[in-house]
Amino acid sequence: MTLEVEFDEPGRFNRLVRRVNQSPIVWTVGLLIPIYIVSFSLAFIALVSDPYIQSPLLTFVLLLISALLVMGYHWFMSRYQRSSNLGQLIQFGMGLAPVVGGFCIVVISIMRAS
Repeated sequence: MTLEVEFDEPGRFNRLVRRVNQSPIVWTVGLLIPIYIVSFSLAFIALVSDPYIQSPLLTFVLLLISALLVMGYHWFMSRYQRSSNLGQLIQFGMGLAPVVGGFCIVVISIMRAS
């Protein structure tokens, strides 16, 4: 399977893309775990430190950084990791996990409020 990359010039980014496609599962899981731990930790810190959102700017910035880390990771891996269907399946499943979790939290909070 050949890798189609938008750039032809050699550089650090192309070397990274080649490495990701040489061992896609290692890169998928190896980056997924620390990025999710950092992102969920930031989101947890943002919401626990200010549960009533007295300082919305700080909470917003921490949640924004958390979301950008996860979305940047999934964008890069879904865009450039093309050599493993299992890696793409892992990406899809883990990309849905925060969405489904957030939906469950919203549903539970609505059920508790009524």
